[in-house]
Amino acid sequence: MPFFSCFGHQSGGWPVDVQSTCLRFPHAQGGHGRQGRSRRIRRVCPMHTAKRPALHRLWIIDRELRAGQYPTAERLAELTEVNPKTIRRDLDYLRDQYGAPVDFNRARNGWEYTDATYRLPAVLITEGELVAMFLAGQVLKLHRGTSYEPQLQRALAKLTELLPDEVSIHWQTVEQAHSFRQSATTLQDIDTFRQLADAVLHRKQLRITYWTASREEQTDRVIDPWHLACVDGDWYLIAWCHRRRARRMFAPGRIRQIAPTGQTFVVPDNFRIGDLFDGTFRVVSDDSLPLQTVRLRFAPSAAKYIREKVWHPSQVLHVEPDGGTVLEMSLRSLVEVRRFVLSWGQECEVLEPTSLREDIRQEAAAMLEQSRQSTLAERVPSRTSRTPRTRKQTG
Repeated sequence: MPFFSCFGHQSGGWPVDVQSTCLRFPHAQGGHGRQGRSRRIRRVCPMHTAKRPALHRLWIIDRELRAGQYPTAERLAELTEVNPKTIRRDLDYLRDQYGAPVDFNRARNGWEYTDATYRLPAVLITEGELVAMFLAGQVLKLHRGTSYEPQLQRALAKLTELLPDEVSIHWQTVEQAHSFRQSATTLQDIDTFRQLADAVLHRKQLRITYWTASREEQTDRVIDPWHLACVDGDWYLIAWCHRRRARRMFAPGRIRQIAPTGQTFVVPDNFRIGDLFDGTFRVVSDDSLPLQTVRLRFAPSAAKYIREKVWHPSQVLHVEPDGGTVLEMSLRSLVEVRRFVLSWGQECEVLEPTSLREDIRQEAAAMLEQSRQSTLAERVPSRTSRTPRTRKQTG
């Protein structure tokens, strides 16, 4: 069971699978382009070099070359259980990608490092992979107040130092070519978040003081932190609450005090983060509610935007003859989808369930009445704003 997850909704899809939607970039000096899966960006090949081999073969080849035994391609092929042609591509790859001083010594009839001091970098990583990590670091900057941003920046610096001189990155160019923006992200206390992340990873029980926004009250709780999830740029902690004797979701920004109890815990085998979010539109979950079908009709003016995103894993889109689109989903809680409907105004109509349709109708009526009352108040001047009459002076 993963300790951390990242889901997207308003920013382009629900959920965002980091592995299947990651951006892939060209290697420092090449690499054969391959068509990736859906949502992947095709690799660009600026020049032809050898295909990237398995890392364990490179380590074996490096070890044999440094030993100074002048191994042949056939000998290296025997050690790595591949054919000699593959070994020759590996040697080309070492020379092209890592600047290895590989050459064939005709007098000794074998391969060698012409520079005996050469060492293969401890981390075999290409420029393209570093760019991807850099972009991941920029994404994490959206979550300011977490412990991940400075840690990732330090990791990037260390990895950059391990690269050979031939594989360099112009960070200023990368920064100018990419940017990330997200609005209304929650500010986090970095020490609180660091303790939460550590507790999730090492199964440490915590004692917290938590402020509940809906009831505007502060309570002390003992929790078993199971999972940290990032949804639309906001972090949420899924934990077992001993006070409520149930699974609960906490906003890290509302934790006022935090300390370990000294106890550890075991996450239930049947806990699956995907199951938790499947019945939610965003994060609000209620296992006591049954799944119900939600059908929303969007006018043609909005439908084209609706069709661009995956709003929920269960969604089905029905395109109508006039260009409108019906979005169909299976949800438990209607709290968040209600706000979603209201955000589209008259461009969105609730077809079902009836309860949501009636709720939206009442909300629209209340908004109309509020606007009417405000308009009337603006038209009728208050008594305090009236100009007082002046009485005639009599002699």
